[in-house]
Amino acid sequence: ELRPGAESRLWPPLANLDVFLDLLEQPPPIRLEGADLVQVAAGAEALDELRNHFLAVRESHPVWGDAAVQMSTFDGLRGAIRRALDSDGRVVDGASALLGRLRRSIAGRERAVRDEVQTAMARARREGWTTGGEATLRGDRFCLPMRAGDSRRIPGIVHDRSQTGATLFVEPASVVHMSNELAATRLEIAQEEARILFELNRAVGQAAAALVEAGAVMLAVDEARAHLLWSHEVTGRRVVVARDAELRVSGGRHPLLMKALGDGDPAAGRAAVIPLDLELPAGTRALVISGPNAGGKSVALKTVGVLTLLAQCGWDVPAREDTRLPLIRRVLVDLGDDQSIAESLSSFSAHLGHLARFLAEAGPGTLVLCDEIGSGTDPHEGTALAYGVLAGLVQSGALVLASTHFGLLKAAVHDHPSMANAAMDYDEQDLRPLFTFRVGDPGTSHAFDIAARMGLPADLLADARTRAGEERVQIEKLLADLDRRARELTSARDGARQREAELTLRNDELTRRLDGLDRERRQALAEVRRQGEGLLGEGRRAIENAVREIRAAAGEKAVVRTARDRLARLAEDLPPEDERDGPPPGYEPEVGQRVRIAHLGLIGRVREVRGDKLVADADGLRLTVPVDSVLPLEGDAPTPSRQVVDQGTWSWQGADEAAAHEIDLRGERGESAWERLDRLLDRAIPSGLETINVIHGTGTGRLRDYLHERLGRDPRVASFAEAGPGRGGAGATRVVLGGD
Repeated sequence: ELRPGAESRLWPPLANLDVFLDLLEQPPPIRLEGADLVQVAAGAEALDELRNHFLAVRESHPVWGDAAVQMSTFDGLRGAIRRALDSDGRVVDGASALLGRLRRSIAGRERAVRDEVQTAMARARREGWTTGGEATLRGDRFCLPMRAGDSRRIPGIVHDRSQTGATLFVEPASVVHMSNELAATRLEIAQEEARILFELNRAVGQAAAALVEAGAVMLAVDEARAHLLWSHEVTGRRVVVARDAELRVSGGRHPLLMKALGDGDPAAGRAAVIPLDLELPAGTRALVISGPNAGGKSVALKTVGVLTLLAQCGWDVPAREDTRLPLIRRVLVDLGDDQSIAESLSSFSAHLGHLARFLAEAGPGTLVLCDEIGSGTDPHEGTALAYGVLAGLVQSGALVLASTHFGLLKAAVHDHPSMANAAMDYDEQDLRPLFTFRVGDPGTSHAFDIAARMGLPADLLADARTRAGEERVQIEKLLADLDRRARELTSARDGARQREAELTLRNDELTRRLDGLDRERRQALAEVRRQGEGLLGEGRRAIENAVREIRAAAGEKAVVRTARDRLARLAEDLPPEDERDGPPPGYEPEVGQRVRIAHLGLIGRVREVRGDKLVADADGLRLTVPVDSVLPLEGDAPTPSRQVVDQGTWSWQGADEAAAHEIDLRGERGESAWERLDRLLDRAIPSGLETINVIHGTGTGRLRDYLHERLGRDPRVASFAEAGPGRGGAGATRVVLGGD
């Protein structure tokens, strides 16, 4: 709820409550001085402001709003303190009526005492009885500095003397009574001030528990604010904390390294830190990291550790959102050198001490980070110890990340089912660490290369390589080659993934285009269908009119010719064949033929024909589309297997060829039978036929009833009835043409 304010820096009101809460932690009864009570009032005011803020934004901040509802208000407490005390914690005159009256009375009495003392001082100065100076206070009493020999010249009480004894400080007897009254008034004032402070302390004590509870809310807000400010500096993200042993760091950066490389500014140093990508393979409990010296192994361990701890605290981590960290209850760390002369500890003994403690304390929910495990002793013995410790930690259920330079340990880890090798990459050409992480293969130390880069003499390095042994050098070279090949394969894999992503985006775009074109096609077909229905109606009306004219003219050839011309002109309104979306009638695609895929706007070549679909290569894609969605390119289409009459024009033949006087519809279903009969009616009327015989069979009678129902509604039919003997009887219907 506070996260949006982290970017705009619109924070709830906060205050420094350290002193405030420390004061309230005193054991009862609380006894605070005036200055401390002023601190309490300031803290109470800050808590009231925080409460009011969250109540005002409760709708957008329900969690904090609910917390504010539970907070008490402290208007009365802070009002009482501020009415009684000034900003320095002194009790003011208006704290009570008695205190005001006493302080006013004491002012007059002090003036009277001063006046009397000044009169006595003037006399002593004239007579030469004083040692000089002015009247002074001794224990809240006004006294005259008198010579020791003349101290009795003015009756009074000696309250003090100088270090030499030459001066005595004498309170004149004439002011003793007035001074006594002044002292008594001062005591009354002190008593009243003490009473007021006591009442204020009692009020604070009664509100202490509520103040502490409200203070806890402000501390929580302050912690969240610190979290969000820090997260903004390091570009932190909320990541998944899983209860299983899954560990995946994606783009992780160590915040202190960011700060160091950014001269104190983590945001400035972020780009300079090479991010860590580390994923624990499934079933792996221990990951052993090897690679070049100064190659980032220790930083990788520390990065995993600090990100894990941040996540356990519910804080954002400087990594990408797909990071997953295990739920960890304990982190055990062996990093750095703990040798101590005072404690008689060598590096190796300190290292073993940590490992022994790890074995005793580790278990499920434990993360162990160990740098240079087994180092500090003979490599063979160190390898054996390191492997034993790793096996013990794995058996305990802990997760382990360790670094090593031991070649034998890398081999042993490779053979363990719950352990895996990992490496920090190294640039073989530039001879420098890359600080990138790779799981699955061990790395090499590249000690000789790094020594050369650090300036060691070449002859020394050549001798060292010889002493290292040819076999070891070959093994290191083999590991380096494997490392290079692994990086090349990783690069190729990343390239393939990128190409796959590009193809996916392209396919999505084509799919969107296809959907859009399909919608346009359906709309166009609907419009064509609407226009076609209109043309069909006009055609039928024209045919009916022509038939009536032919009959009225007793079949005169001129009238027939005129009717034919009228129908031909009507046919000219039909869209030409090449404007259709589909292929020509009778089109059969052939493998290798070039076609246009109209709805996609692509040109391709047929690879395979699958019934009413075909497979074509187009624009680098292999597409499966319906046959009726493609058009053969001109000069590349096959010859139709049968001659088809052009549907865009009318063709007239003799009456004997154009229409038969009988049609056999037995075995047909209702709609398909009617389509055939409908076409026969269209041909029969222009041909001058007056009757046709429709054979439908007897059967169940469903086909006959269906055809009769359609014939009864057809304007081209004058009448129909069961055919007579010799014409099919009940299995046929005689149709008389020439309706109204």
